[in-house]
Amino acid sequence: MKNKFKNKNVLIMGMGKSGQSSLQLLNKLDAFCYIYDKDVEKLKEIQYRDANIITNISEEIIKVMDYIIISPGVSIYDERIKLAKLFGVEVISELELGCMFAKGNLIGITGTNGKTTTCSLVHHILKNSNKLSMLCGNIGEPLTENLLPFNSNYVVEMSSFQLESLQKIKPHIAAITNITPNHLDRHLSFENYVSAKFNIFKNMTKSDWLILNYDDKNLREINKHQVKSKIVFVSLFNKIDGFFVKNHEVYYKKHKKIKKIVNLYNIKLLGKHNIQNILIAVAVCQILKIKNQNIQKAIDSFEPIKHRLQFVKNVNGVDFVNDSKSTSPDSTITAIKSFDKKTIILILGGSDKNTSFDLLAKRLSKSKNLKYIVVCGATSKKIIKSLKKYGIKTFKETTSFNDAVMLANNLATDGDVVLLSPACASFDFFKCYEERGETFEKIVQSIYSQEE
Repeated sequence: MKNKFKNKNVLIMGMGKSGQSSLQLLNKLDAFCYIYDKDVEKLKEIQYRDANIITNISEEIIKVMDYIIISPGVSIYDERIKLAKLFGVEVISELELGCMFAKGNLIGITGTNGKTTTCSLVHHILKNSNKLSMLCGNIGEPLTENLLPFNSNYVVEMSSFQLESLQKIKPHIAAITNITPNHLDRHLSFENYVSAKFNIFKNMTKSDWLILNYDDKNLREINKHQVKSKIVFVSLFNKIDGFFVKNHEVYYKKHKKIKKIVNLYNIKLLGKHNIQNILIAVAVCQILKIKNQNIQKAIDSFEPIKHRLQFVKNVNGVDFVNDSKSTSPDSTITAIKSFDKKTIILILGGSDKNTSFDLLAKRLSKSKNLKYIVVCGATSKKIIKSLKKYGIKTFKETTSFNDAVMLANNLATDGDVVLLSPACASFDFFKCYEERGETFEKIVQSIYSQEE
């Protein structure tokens, strides 16, 4: 495509991984680059060339910019972004920048929960079918850093933070796993959050495919006039036209014709929600004409994603499970459902995303396999208020994450599960959910070592 960035002034806001990757690409495109991060010390550590450091984004600086590239951490509601748009400056995300230069099939997957597992599974199936595939986006690898010089399948996890500024991205295949309230501190309302998610299909045409979870009312009742692409539904509970499950087997139904695609007898993923993720991955790969036998082999060999219902270790008959990636109440509710036959000691709490914990508390109050709740972190008081509201008394609060894990261990007996599924972001004690999960694993390992 034509290089529209050559000799243009481009400001990159946010110099994390995606910002640094954007800078590398823009340097190759001969843009005049300016870089900004609220953490000035971070700018000093970055290996950059041909870039001017900006420590304060003034109106004068915004006026002379042709483009502003924003990292996922920069909101479209930021006053500087609003001002840039008033001056006619084009504001795009790192993801959009990458999509301009990605040659091949763009497969975009979003949703409140399940998108990481679904993306990873699609990528795993493609790789095991000897198809060229790149896994990137919100999963941790910037698209701008993973551009291939020839046609490929780009499997891209797209977060609401990345989608809210979307202008021209057009996936060939898009999927929405589910939508429940999340990140309301950023999006200000559930309506705004849904709108950001729905941006994934706004540029798609009748030659493209949109895969939707029929079991989610927000998706089942989607206004079809908004959608120009072909729609494919998947369902766990309904024998629909589309992909559905019956007796541990996945079928595809179109009108009255039904054909079996794969079985689920040997999968390693826990929980019904992961069956939903498998359905979406199967639908994607069917559209890409991957052979059923290749899909079967790949889903049988696929391992759970790290920090997502990841078994860590059994210590004295107690299973420790790392679900640090559960950063919303809804994902924690889903995690608990995965352990129908075991009693759970649940570790909750973290940083606040302006989310209510009432629904979580209500569900926990009705859970038959919840033994105890250990609460810690910045959201402790808010969570406890919700627990008390629904009459839950089997909880204790700790002041540190380490104490929370140790207390959970002390409360557990043979046959129990200690489940870290915080229902919150991690930014009170940790830099990211990965660090939280790794810390959990280290503490569990220390418990195991002491018991040996």
